[in-house]
Amino acid sequence: MRSRLVVLALAAVLGAGGGVAAGVLDRPDEPGRAGTNDAARTPRGDDPLRLGVEHVDLGCTGQAVLVVATGDTPTALRGAVADHGDAVRYLRTADSCETRWTADEDGATPTWAAYLGPHDDLVEPCTDRMTLDHKGDVLTVLTAGTTDLVRCVCVLPTAGMPELRLGMAVDPELGIWIRALQGMLVDIDPARFAEEQVTGRYDEATAARMEPLQAFHDIEPGSPVDESSWRAVRDRVCGSYDF
Repeated sequence: MRSRLVVLALAAVLGAGGGVAAGVLDRPDEPGRAGTNDAARTPRGDDPLRLGVEHVDLGCTGQAVLVVATGDTPTALRGAVADHGDAVRYLRTADSCETRWTADEDGATPTWAAYLGPHDDLVEPCTDRMTLDHKGDVLTVLTAGTTDLVRCVCVLPTAGMPELRLGMAVDPELGIWIRALQGMLVDIDPARFAEEQVTGRYDEATAARMEPLQAFHDIEPGSPVDESSWRAVRDRVCGSYDF
């Protein structure tokens, strides 16, 4: 009888100790302190939207993030989480760097943004951005007051850019490059090339708008858009962006 009481007492002591240990292990990490140039980080494992990925707000570090979804509700971000899994994180824009978070020219800043990164340079995320996996995503720089999204044509080597010509077959990935070119033609002069002309096809309107740019750079007007024509577009407009 005495030995049974000893066993029960020992079990009670171990149970209490185990509970204390579990409490220590379950304690959330302390929030990191964010300096002026440091990423502001919430406690690890924080997930107020219950998306199953980490919520990490970001300060103005000068780094870049690939924004894969934005919105005002958890539903707006769930598709990005399903597509990218644990690689994606999300932030509350009001608690993060005051930069450009969306491709919507007229809309208000979204409440939430799901993103990949941050990245210390633009080449890697731009390489990803110009693929089908990231069609429609945007790249932004974590700098206060930035109003322009990153134009990856301004970042990537022109030697790797596709040649474009009238009548060519256009697959979805090539269409990403054509839309990028057309978007920059809009930025150069929307009166001469309007937003509605961004079609993802290298058509007569796009070729006609390229002709004066080619002529200015001593390129045969109407010739295919090759490396020299890509450089001509970059020289004309990239310096005007604030990213």
